[in-house]
Amino acid sequence: MNDVQAFGATKSKRILAKDVAYFCISEMMPRIETLDVCINLDKLSEVDGYCLAVTNREFNLEIDKRLSEDDFITAVCHEMVHVKQFARGETKDVNLFTKRWKGEEYLSAYSTVDEYMQLPWEKEAYELQEVLCKSYKVFKDKQN
Repeated sequence: MNDVQAFGATKSKRILAKDVAYFCISEMMPRIETLDVCINLDKLSEVDGYCLAVTNREFNLEIDKRLSEDDFITAVCHEMVHVKQFARGETKDVNLFTKRWKGEEYLSAYSTVDEYMQLPWEKEAYELQEVLCKSYKVFKDKQN
């Protein structure tokens, strides 16, 4: 059974973070049942969030708790795409500066936003975050 926990911020933000994370799991990884995702909601500088893969089943996410609701949902979706990438073996950290993406090694260091946006795992995360965010909102509207 997948386990998602959220810490920090307000109760409503923790509930929202968990709800979005579980939604993303059901959309992108419906057959995986052994994920352990810890979401820390805190003040971040320079980024909206990040994902640390402890193992291919254990993840620590950091999300900026000050984001507006739409940006918050989008950030959780973006980081959950990275969870999917690691959990499904699509990406793997080789060392501090190198990642393997779908069998090919890439330097993961970058010095500009343009270089960052060209990293293949980030391209996918930015594309899917929008799809997931939109699907999540439709899903929630149907529930209400």
